Amino acid sequence: MSGILRCYSFHSVKGGVGKSTLSVLTALGLAQRGAQVTLVDMDLTGTSLADVLPLEAPTWAGEDPSASLPLLRPPTGFLSHGETRERMELRDELTSDAIEQDPDGLEALAPKSVPFLNDFLLFATPDWDAQRDVDIRAMLWRMQGVPHESLRVVPSSALPSDLDRTLPVIFDENHSGFLEGRLEYLLDALVPDEGEAVVVVDTPPTIPGLSRAVLSLALRLSSEPKQPLADDGFIPERLQAARVDWTAFLVGSIDHQDVRAANRWLAQVSDEERPHIRFLINRVQQGDEHQMQDMLRDIIGNEPNPLLNAPAYVREDRSLRFFRSNSVPTVPETALAFLKEE
Repeated sequence: MSGILRCYSFHSVKGGVGKSTLSVLTALGLAQRGAQVTLVDMDLTGTSLADVLPLEAPTWAGEDPSASLPLLRPPTGFLSHGETRERMELRDELTSDAIEQDPDGLEALAPKSVPFLNDFLLFATPDWDAQRDVDIRAMLWRMQGVPHESLRVVPSSALPSDLDRTLPVIFDENHSGFLEGRLEYLLDALVPDEGEAVVVVDTPPTIPGLSRAVLSLALRLSSEPKQPLADDGFIPERLQAARVDWTAFLVGSIDHQDVRAANRWLAQVSDEERPHIRFLINRVQQGDEHQMQDMLRDIIGNEPNPLLNAPAYVREDRSLRFFRSNSVPTVPETALAFLKEE
């Protein structure tokens, strides 16, 4: 049996438009309304959500913090937020030392102290046995003050030692298929046996590279029938059986440069892809919604693209600046209005 996987991913043609804030807003807001949500931090090029949110990492009882993490089995509990921060620093030290001693050795590649999405994406058993893949529960962090059954977070690592290993892979177009395949397995593990689960994905700025891999996955899994990544037609079993509803939001602002860049990209979207993609204008000031169409026409003229001419909006709300507070806010219903405009 497989249930429904409802996915939202947030993309942008440049940074600084509030894409990560919208990802957290969506995940937290839906979790507070009773959904089972997993927030996946695919922005491996920027600040990790573990740096800016009160997250608590999974841990294994009796394990040496300096030893390799046993990612093939589920954790036994969670570290405190303070312990998590200490373990992140320890991970950076251990990995840097291992790389310095033997850059290509297995010890340099072994995940230590706390698990990150990087470890799942780059994980491989020596014999490529799919039955020995990472236990997804080993990846799911807890947000302080939020029930774990409602919201799980898979943060990426922005530690210097991890970026040294990860960036060459995610910026290499030759690896994009591999990363997209790993994302398929991640989603496969998140498919519920029944009912509906939500996955929210934050991606790096700009469309090429890792963001494009997420977008490609979204469009393949949203089509009927689902389109496989490989020529052999393989799609992981649970994912193949599940219903996948995916909306990819291209996030921008009303800035002229931002709208023109979005226009160029949205013009490439085909008629078949259009139902799964929305243009989302963030940080709209109160009352500006009524002037938005006139402003868009002033910027791009009479552009016929319906995605650009029918954007969704998110109003500016200082109370929802998650990364400037130590507490978890209650997300008002109105803040998620853009989800209902699909």
